[in-house]
Amino acid sequence: MLSEILQWNLTLFLLILCRWTGMIMLSPVFGARGVPAMVKLGLAAGITVILYPLILADNPQIPTETLAYVALIIKETLVGLVIGFVMYTITAILEGAGKLIDLSMSFNMSGAIDPVFGVQSALIGNFQIVLAIMLILATNAHHYLIAAMVKSYTYVPINPEGIPLGLNFYILLIRNIFSLAVQLALPVVGAIFLVEIGVGLLMRAVPQMNIFSVIFPVKILFGFIILFLYIAFFSESVSLIFDNVMKWLYKLYEGWAT
Repeated sequence: MLSEILQWNLTLFLLILCRWTGMIMLSPVFGARGVPAMVKLGLAAGITVILYPLILADNPQIPTETLAYVALIIKETLVGLVIGFVMYTITAILEGAGKLIDLSMSFNMSGAIDPVFGVQSALIGNFQIVLAIMLILATNAHHYLIAAMVKSYTYVPINPEGIPLGLNFYILLIRNIFSLAVQLALPVVGAIFLVEIGVGLLMRAVPQMNIFSVIFPVKILFGFIILFLYIAFFSESVSLIFDNVMKWLYKLYEGWAT
């Protein structure tokens, strides 16, 4: 009898741990490459220990068959990964805006290492990601990410039932990511576009001027000036992106619950 109770509690603990591990792997703050794997696993295990009594009070149904339990583990891991992916859109939007800015400033051939996931990213995008993560940590906004993850158990409890795919949601999510990335990059891209028009008119007036010796330094100079002026409003942009991501996350939960 005691062994059965211990086994049931261990299986529940593992299910909770799988969902949190999946989320932490992809989330923008907790999933950074610079964070050691043991720290990520320890964070997931620590949160699991805290949440365990709350989820245990709901008396979740756990299958006793091995195949059904393995399927439930896969489901919980996928739920955590999907939630982490939606949270990752914060980074994706900043990265997309950075690529557009780099392209307009002729920085598209350069690149930097993304500190979050350790891959090559846009130069300006990398700067925006680092700045956004600092703002999230400074304002304790990462606590809202944890709270949103905890809320997932209200909409998607631990049980052997399936989850609808909701393909339309992911299509709209990708569209919104591109839309916000373009809006974020528009001030810099628009200013550099006007600079290109001005340089083109100048070349018409002075055909002897070498356009390549003028346009690249001017584009970079104006790009950095606009970025310097934009920094004052960057926190508002990050707050807007964060609010939208939270709305998408709860919309995902509501779609799963129906």
